[in-house]
Amino acid sequence: MPPLGVDRPYPKVLLVDDDAISREVLGMVLEMHGFPVESAEDGAQALAALDTATKAASAEVILMDTQMPGLSGVELIRALREQTGARIVAISGSEPGEAIREAADGFLLKPIQAEDLVHLLEFDAARGELANVSAEAAVDSAKVADQITTPLIDPAVLGKLKAMMPAKAVEEIYSAVASDLTTRLAALKVAMDAADMAEVKQIAHAIKGGCGMVGLAGAGQAASRLETSNRHETWPKELSQLQLALNQLQSILGDGLPW
Repeated sequence: MPPLGVDRPYPKVLLVDDDAISREVLGMVLEMHGFPVESAEDGAQALAALDTATKAASAEVILMDTQMPGLSGVELIRALREQTGARIVAISGSEPGEAIREAADGFLLKPIQAEDLVHLLEFDAARGELANVSAEAAVDSAKVADQITTPLIDPAVLGKLKAMMPAKAVEEIYSAVASDLTTRLAALKVAMDAADMAEVKQIAHAIKGGCGMVGLAGAGQAASRLETSNRHETWPKELSQLQLALNQLQSILGDGLPW
């Protein structure tokens, strides 16, 4: 990404996502490309951040997950627009509905490719404004990446992370993923035992997004199947697949990531 120059500072980004892994990875990618980033765990926290920000420090771009507990989706977009003139880009691990596409200024499908994210936020040097990258193109590139058959950690995703940050930072990200998966799988088992379909879908959606961001393709696919399946009898198999992926990730971390 070419420098913007001292007279064209990078726009400040407010990243809103209830998934800690997505926040960590996206935030790190943005900061390493020069974008100042503030994070929020949900819609209410995002609105509070905008309410307390000074005009000079206010976000110019908002990246928001479309499926979060509490205020979310179109309702959150509308609430954000009442407080700010920032450009709003929706992000999700699932295809958005027409209402989201119409309400937001752009959309990126998880797992988000770093180059798509950065290009989306580039300034148009001639016009002095944010570029309007094709949302459809970004979605298509993510779909292609998602269809590639990979080992536990997609080498392409691992390679990009290694190219963007120190080895220690990459290891910290995957350690955070393992910790997050441990917590979510315990909650997923509780939801399954209670036959709470809505909770199963919500947890599966969060796992899919986090795993997709760091290239855990097999785990992401199992979570995706859980999110869309209404057949309780298939749940134990998918849970087993997710547990296997977690065990393998912990083993890899114990031996050291492949460099």
